[in-house]
Amino acid sequence: MINFGVQIEPQFGYSPEEVIAIVQSAEKKSFSHAWFSDHFMMTADSTDKICLDTYAAMMLGAVNTQHLKIGAMVYCNLYRHPAVLAKMMASLDHISKGRVEFGIGAGWKKLEFEAYGMKFPTAGVRIKMLEEGIKVIKKLWTEERANFKGEYYQLNDAISYPKMVQEKPSIWVGTMEAKPKMLKLIGELAEGVNIAWAFSPEIFKERVERIKEARAKTNLPPLKISSGSWVRIVDEDQYDDMIKQRALARKITVEEADKQMQGALVGTREQIYDKIVKYKEIGVTHFVFMFPYGEEEEYLGQFQGLLKKLG
Repeated sequence: MINFGVQIEPQFGYSPEEVIAIVQSAEKKSFSHAWFSDHFMMTADSTDKICLDTYAAMMLGAVNTQHLKIGAMVYCNLYRHPAVLAKMMASLDHISKGRVEFGIGAGWKKLEFEAYGMKFPTAGVRIKMLEEGIKVIKKLWTEERANFKGEYYQLNDAISYPKMVQEKPSIWVGTMEAKPKMLKLIGELAEGVNIAWAFSPEIFKERVERIKEARAKTNLPPLKISSGSWVRIVDEDQYDDMIKQRALARKITVEEADKQMQGALVGTREQIYDKIVKYKEIGVTHFVFMFPYGEEEEYLGQFQGLLKKLG
């Protein structure tokens, strides 16, 4: 079964009312998920932009829908102690009656670490901390008294109730590069992997093959695979103008802007459909669509027909 979700980036400036409207529209249009990113601010100049806390935004999604799954894509492990995240997600799983999808990553937005006075360790250390963090979360979700002795985290007869409502809750791990250390972590600890925002079907396929190879070395079930994509519906004669505007706004060349779009779903409805099929053939089980800010409800309506066609 293929799952389709809408990505909500609180850092873009969503009000509570806008979040509610999007999740309710997604549920009515037969989407399976609403996913939320984890950030404190958009840019160093975002002094006038609302940025709701991820948990608060997920809570809005949970209490204002009945069937839609509410996911994080993805929490930054270093922003909160993993024991706190375990408690938060178990609590939300009860409130939502088992509809939580939990995604977590090593963290990447150096701007936020520096702005909030947090240490920004090397990538290798962040991955080690993520590995320990996931182990802590799983223990707190499953054990009556959790104990863990790691380099970065410790548990000493820790009690955490309620447990998750779901009998087998999933932990998604987000990765952009799919390098060996992260592959090993995903293969041993994750139920799903999120590869998002930047890869053409050809590059995406290569990343997925490497991840599947790493998973095959374990005795665990196959991974769920998520593809996140920016989405823009444009007529063929509008594409060039859009690329030029993007290049100008980002102060890059037209060629660079066009290359960035190779991992996005940009074009006519037919072109977007064909590209989604390519990702599906690679093995994607969950699609995460980032629609233009402020146009989510319109796009949800336009994509409803695509969902039925794709099955």
